[in-house]
Formats: sequence, C-alpha cells, structure tokens
Amino acid sequence: MKNFAASSLAELFVAPYVIWGTGRVAQAFYRKYCKTESEKPIFWVDSNATKHGSCIDGIEIFAPEAFYRRSEAAYVKGERLSVVIGATGVFLLEILSLMERKMVKAAVYSAVQLDAACYFSEERARVEKIARRFADEKSRYIYESIIRNMKGGRLVDFSLYEPNQYFGNDVIGELARGEVFVDAGVCHGEEIDRAIHGGNIFVHGFEPDAENYAYLLKKYEGRDDVRIHPCALWDKDERLVFQSNAATPSASRLAGADAHEEAAGIAARPLDDVLQGAACTLLKMDIEGAEYNALLGAAKTIEQHRPKLAVCVYHSLEDYVRIPELLMERYPFYRFFLRQHSATSGETVLYAL
Repeated sequence: MKNFAASSLAELFVAPYVIWGTGRVAQAFYRKYCKTESEKPIFWVDSNATKHGSCIDGIEIFAPEAFYRRSEAAYVKGERLSVVIGATGVFLLEILSLMERKMVKAAVYSAVQLDAACYFSEERARVEKIARRFADEKSRYIYESIIRNMKGGRLVDFSLYEPNQYFGNDVIGELARGEVFVDAGVCHGEEIDRAIHGGNIFVHGFEPDAENYAYLLKKYEGRDDVRIHPCALWDKDERLVFQSNAATPSASRLAGADAHEEAAGIAARPLDDVLQGAACTLLKMDIEGAEYNALLGAAKTIEQHRPKLAVCVYHSLEDYVRIPELLMERYPFYRFFLRQHSATSGETVLYAL
C-alpha cells in the first residue's frame, strides 16, 4: 500500500477510486472525507451478494468482479483506478490477498491508513510531546513506530510484540498477594484466571454483555475472591450501545445509545461510584473505546489509591493521543510506559506506575 503524509483526500487521489467494503469503517471514512461530488467514489464494492445493486448515498454497490474488470480496463488504457479498503485486521489482509491472486492493477489504500496519515500529521505536535513524556526509550520507540506503521500502511510488525499483556511483563510484574485487581472488559475471564492463579488476589470484574456475564457468574460461582459487575465503566450512569468488531485500530467502540436507537443498551457506571472508596491496586481497561470516559469516572479512585494502570489505547486513532494526554496531565506522579501486545495494530497498552 502507498506511503504518504497528507491532510486532505484531495491530496491523496488523482485517479477515480472505489471503496471496498460497506461496513462501519468504510462508511465512517466516506462521511469524513468524501464531502463533495469530486471526492466521492465511483462505486462501492462488497462480496456480499445480497447488497449488490443497492445503493449507499446514491452510489451503487457492485461485486468484486466489477472492480476487477474496471481496473483492468483502466490499466489497458494507460490509466489507473484506486481502491480504498474499508476493512481492518484479518479482513483487510484477506482482501489484499484476493486482489494479489487476481493480479489487480490498481493503487491500493486502507481507509484506516488514510485516516491515520491525516490525523497524525495534523496532531504531530501533540504526538511529539507525548513521546517525550514516556519513562523509557523503549516506549518512545514503540509509540513512534506504531504511528509510523499506521501512516505507512504497514499491517504487521513482529518486532514490536511483547507477551503477557496487562501484567507479568517487563513493566508490571506478577501480582503480589493481597492486591485488588479491577478488570474492566472481562470477556471470558482469561485475565482473572491469570490473576487468581497464585492465590490471595481479589478481583472486581466488569462485563456488560449479558451472555458473558451469565457465563462468568457460573464460572466463578462460590468464589469469594471474584466479584463480577454486570455493567460497563463510564463517566456517568448511562445506557450505552456496544458495537463489536474484532479488527483494529478503530473498528470496535462503545457509543451513546442515541447513536443507534434500534440497538439494545447496556448499563454503564463510573468506577468511583461502584468502588465507593474501596481499594484498587491494578486497574486494567480494554473496553472497546470507552476507556477515555471510564478514566474520567475513575478519577477519585486513581487520586486516592494510585493503582497501577494498564489502559488500551488502540480502539481509535484519537485514543493514541487523548488518553496519554489525559493521564499525563492529570496524574504527574505516575511514570508512563507503552507496550505492544500484538504483531498487528491492536493490543496497544499504556501503562502507568
């Protein structure tokens, strides 16, 4: 994929283009950058046959074969068609692999890559200031490399990978006896299992998904050292909509319920209200884009108990900047570190000690 630094779509495309994908990431890109007729794609591409022939904003959706034919015809004429892939993670890799097998002659971009190039170019001063605040050179290198990879469309970088996410790593070691671990975003309890394996660790787990919550209640039934709370963490009492996607950096999120009225809401509460002054020694957050607001709702807990923090920052481009800024400005008593726990753009964790 192309390597570039630009601040507007007009600087990126000199050829007609299509958008491959019709999901949230693709449509978010379209709404953000395709504002005028001259900036709009000539058509959408989607492999889902049920969508073929329908339209988004008056622009028709075609099968991949239509894109293959159009790009080949342009190439024969000495022209070139561009494609913006509105998918992320493994889905992006699958599309790239498919186009390579078809020997597609087109300029290929990722919607996330374009967005990252624009966003991080605009926020360069903030990024540089954050990098200077990290406590070690390793964190600075990882932070700058992740951003450079996103801007340049580098999808995989094994050199940044670190094992043992959240604790048991070179930043936060194994948990000590008597610690209180707040696990926000429990899922199936993998991190709880790691934490309680050594014994004498108390866990507050937060899991708003009803199915997962029921599973966890049964899993930890009879245990006095694990308490599961059926809510998400936020900065106020509210009902939120959870939009799930396995890909990164910006495909999953927790949004206000008014954004999708047809979706069922989940309960969300501030951590300060739940704990009511009770101790916390490690606060881990992997809550699909709700981390920033959840940190606002944990301000008293952080000020009073100064727990170790392990906060995911990969759910949106903005989180790579606004979450470090928030913590660095409000809590200068911490030392800050960054580690990457995936070979792709996901699982980036900001640590504070």
